Parts: sequence; structure tokens; C-alpha cells
Amino acid sequence: MSGSMPPFKFWEDVEVGESLPRLEFPITTKTMVLAVCGTRDLMPYHHDPAYSKSVGNRDMFVNTMFDQALFGRYAADWSGPESDFRETTLQMVGSLCPGDLAIVEGRVLEKRESGRDRLVKIEMGVSSPDHGLAATGTATLAMPSRVAGPVQPVERLDKPVVTPHPEMPDFAKAWLGKPGPPARAGYPVSEVQILYWCDMVEDANPLYFDGDYARKSRHGGVVAPPMGLITWSMQRAGHQGVDPGAPDCNAPARKPWPPTDGKPRTIPCPPGVRETIAQGSTQQYGKLLRPGDRVYSTTEVVNCSPLKQTRLGPGYFQTNLDTYYNQKDEIVGWNLFALLRYGLTE
Repeated sequence: MSGSMPPFKFWEDVEVGESLPRLEFPITTKTMVLAVCGTRDLMPYHHDPAYSKSVGNRDMFVNTMFDQALFGRYAADWSGPESDFRETTLQMVGSLCPGDLAIVEGRVLEKRESGRDRLVKIEMGVSSPDHGLAATGTATLAMPSRVAGPVQPVERLDKPVVTPHPEMPDFAKAWLGKPGPPARAGYPVSEVQILYWCDMVEDANPLYFDGDYARKSRHGGVVAPPMGLITWSMQRAGHQGVDPGAPDCNAPARKPWPPTDGKPRTIPCPPGVRETIAQGSTQQYGKLLRPGDRVYSTTEVVNCSPLKQTRLGPGYFQTNLDTYYNQKDEIVGWNLFALLRYGLTE
């Protein structure tokens, strides 16, 4: 990347209600391959058409991290690299599969001041002509100001407070306030992985590339896309699967590789369910991650609905709080992850 300053917006120039330029992005089989590379997500829903169809989906489909990356690229294309992401939300409505044309549209929903931040909130949606709305999301950006100056970094981030569902099942109440053991990422944050993320959604943000712009920026070097929190904490590829003890659904006799000591890390799950699909997430971001950082996370259940009837059958809507730390034990972000737990055994 060159050292010249790419275009960026000032907070004062943004108008509530203004539309962002439309983005068209075709979803192909190669997109799916790049999505596996970019997110390090080896769950079979996202690369195995036969498996995905066997559990009620129309095909393999892009995951939540892909949608977050696409929305992140879309918002940053509009704002420019001098803005920082403070919060994003994502709500899964449908799915994007090979053959779909993803169309992203958005508008400015809100503009406000909060302490030293000058914030703008964007609402976005991605749809396909043949299958309608796939996901909605928001991005809250801290933007540079002609009056207040450049965006300042986040120094501290705390966990959110979640009010449990009034009809939360008793089995889920027993999980509250009990974070699981720390889970160490299988790989450090690296420039290679950042570039795979960028290749996945064609994100040209110069802060994600090693070059004069990143080095001379207020960050002093390359930073990782903040909405990639889940990616930076993923396990080794040979440990991922619907069944942690047999990660390859097409070769169930094969055990995790490298071999693991003891039992695989598990997250509490309602009794009798066999399948999980992501519904949506809310993320907030603290200090930005950089190449060489080592991420670990803790997971705790913070909410669970009573049994509901869904298009995939009866299931529970469970919310987990994933808290992400760097090697200095600083919270770099958190993710409230809403999941549908379904596929009840008889």
C-alpha cells in the first residue's frame, strides 16, 4: 500500500438518514473456500454441502464471521480508515450459499457524542435476489472530528450485564456466573491470517496491510480487523467439528489431531439437543489486536429461553458471553453470541 492518505470522513460531515453506496458481492464455491481460510472455521455447515443439507439447510452457507467481515468492509469503505469500530451487531435471518448474489445496503441511523468519542451508528442489511434477506447488522464507529481531533483508543473494556429470561429453564440457571476454563487460540494473530480475512471479502483497509500508511498511522503499524474476535481465538483445524471427540463428520473414527490430553473443552448445552446454529451476535471492542498477539477466551452462559418451536423444529435460544483477552490479560473484546440449540433426540 502507498503512504498517501486514503479518503476518510469527518463526523461533522455525516448526516442522519444518508444512504451508503450499494455493494454487490457474488457468493461462489471459491467464496466458501476463502471463508474457511479467512475465518479458520472448519465446522461442516460451511464447507460440506451434504452435511449441511442433512441438518435442514439448503446448502453450505457462509458463517457469522463472514457476514461480520462483509459488513465491516462495507462500513469502512464508507467511513475510511481513520474511524474505529466500537460495537457491531449481527442478526442472522437467512443464509448466503453458493450461487447467491449478496447485496449490501445501509444508512446512517444515529449520530451522537459520548465523552471524547464522536459516534455514528450505521444499520445494514445483506440480501440476495432469489432468497431475500440473509442478515442485518449495525456498526457503531468512532469518527475523527474537525473539532475534537482524531479518534482516541479504548483504554479499558468491561463485561456487559445481561438480564436473564424470566422463564429460563432450571438447568440453565445452574450455569449462570460460571465461566469455563480459559481456551487458548490455536494460532497467534498474524499478518497472514489478517490478509486471508481481507481476501475473503476484498477488504482494502490499509491498516490491515504492512506499508507506509499503517506504520505512519496513529496505530504505528498493522492492526487486526476488530470484528474478527472469533477467528483470532479459533482452535487448531483438526480439533474443530460438531463432535469435539470426532471432529471429521465424514470419518467419525478419526480422533482430534494433534492428540489432546484429557477431555475436549465443552460449552453447556440444553439436554437432548444435537445441533447448533448461530443466530446473531453483539460485539464490543477494546484494545486492537496486532500481529504476534496471543488470544485466549472464556465462555459463560448468560441467558437461555424456554423450549420454542422454530422452522428447524423445537429448540432453545441460548446466549453465551465470550470474553477475549490478550497475552497481557487485557480484555480486547467481548461477544454476546445467540445460538439456536435444536435437533432434540427422542
